[in-house]
Amino acid sequence: MFIPRHSVIENQFCSYAAQTSDATGVGGVLCYAGAVLYMDNTTATDVENAIVKRYDTFALEPEDTMERIPIGFAMQKVKTGYHQVHPTGMVLPGDMGSSDAIAQPSYNASTGAINGTKSVPIGVAHLGIWDTVHYCSLFTGDASAGTAVVATADQPMPGDDLRVAANSGSRVVNIGSGFVNADDATYDGQVLPNVTTIVGRVIKGVSAAKASANINNTALYPIRIKLLV
Repeated sequence: MFIPRHSVIENQFCSYAAQTSDATGVGGVLCYAGAVLYMDNTTATDVENAIVKRYDTFALEPEDTMERIPIGFAMQKVKTGYHQVHPTGMVLPGDMGSSDAIAQPSYNASTGAINGTKSVPIGVAHLGIWDTVHYCSLFTGDASAGTAVVATADQPMPGDDLRVAANSGSRVVNIGSGFVNADDATYDGQVLPNVTTIVGRVIKGVSAAKASANINNTALYPIRIKLLV
C-alpha cells in the first residue's frame, strides 16, 4: 500500500514534545513561531505520533552523532500553561484568538507532583514562501543587552542560504559573504555544526541596521524566505 497524503493538512497533526526542563507553569515560551524543528524519536513509548522539537544550544546539540534532519518550521508559539499561578487548563484573556499552543502540565506517577509539560498539537510549515522575524546573522556585541551590531554585508540578503543558528532558539541564520564556519560556541550568529542541511533561502532581506534591531528585539523587521524543507 502506498497512499498519498496532503502534506499541509498532515502537518497540522504534529505535536511539540513533552518537556521536563521547564515545569514553571507561568506561560514561559518553549518554542517560538518560525523555529526550525526536527522529528524527536527519543520517546520509545510514543512512536505512533509525529513528535517535533526545536534544536538545542551549541553545547547540548550532539556533534558526534547522525544529523537530526530538519522537518519544517513551527507555525505557532508554544508555551507552558499557567498551572503554577492559576487552575490547570486556564487561559488568559490575551490568549483568546491567538495561535499560541499552550502545553498543559504532566505529573509524576508516584508523587503526583508536576514534573513538566505534556506534548501539545502544533502546526508545522514546510516549503512555500514565508515572512519571519525569527532569524539571526553574524554580529558583534551582546544581543541579550541590546547591543548586537550586524556589519554591512552580513545581514540576510536575497540569495543567501539559511541554516540553523546556535544558541538562539532554533532560528535560521544566513550563510552570506561574511559567514565563517568556525563551529565556535562563542562566535555570535554561528550555526549548529551538526545540522548541515540548508533549510531555506532568503527572498527579501533587510538592512544591517534593521537586522541589528531585530536581533536586539528593539524593533522587528521580517525577512522573506523560501523554505527548502
